[in-house]
Amino acid sequence: MSVAKCLGVDDLDAPNMRGLRAEWPRWRRMSSDLPDVDDLKELPRWMRDAEPAQRDGVLTALRKIAEGERRAYVALAWLLMPGAARVAGRISRLAEEIDAVVAGQLWVQICEHDPADDRYVAKKILDCVYRESMAELGVGDLAKRRDEAWAMTVLVDAFDESIPTGPANDEVAGREVLADLLQRGIDSGKLVESDRDLLLDLAHAAEQIDAPGRRGRGGLMTPSVTQMVEEAHALSSRSIRRHASGAIRALREDAERGRTAM
Repeated sequence: MSVAKCLGVDDLDAPNMRGLRAEWPRWRRMSSDLPDVDDLKELPRWMRDAEPAQRDGVLTALRKIAEGERRAYVALAWLLMPGAARVAGRISRLAEEIDAVVAGQLWVQICEHDPADDRYVAKKILDCVYRESMAELGVGDLAKRRDEAWAMTVLVDAFDESIPTGPANDEVAGREVLADLLQRGIDSGKLVESDRDLLLDLAHAAEQIDAPGRRGRGGLMTPSVTQMVEEAHALSSRSIRRHASGAIRALREDAERGRTAM
């Protein structure tokens, strides 16, 4: 299963996607913000080459059209699928059904996004998908703020005293601690969301290639790791190291102040 398959947007030749492609010429006539692209299947390529404001214009136009034609929500989900898949990849170890969780949150956040909010549309929606997916899984400060008792129950039920904690459980716990730490940084204002996403992507890349933890801030700053996330963040390896180092330093200073205050 994948996020795309959960929402039925994994096959351009499937009936629902053929329906969207048939609607596309009419939608183009409804909004001047939709580009002169003959076939909907060519739109992702156009989006990749477009300026950020143009991409925002397309997403906003489709969101407005969706107010009267719900099929446009499906088109939005399809366009945001690469970002949604990255969100699922970041938190994939937290639950077996993670694709379904992310797919559900993507649909909710697309439907709830304010059509008048027309800047950084994809980022805002996908950031909400990440936070709400974490909360749904009972992980992070948002989950605790919403229901302290439920968050505690999830943690207790997940622990089985008859089975020693193994490496897999340690990895999940580590991911939960990291996610919680980064969210606290966001909540305290010491960390911006883009730097949080960068640190998560670096951690995921380092895990994928088993980067040596003794080098480059726990392996996060090794060249092979930073190169893996260059394209996703549109930054050079040097800029990635600078942003990540600043974020880590801010988190450490925040933690040190917290200990001093206790």
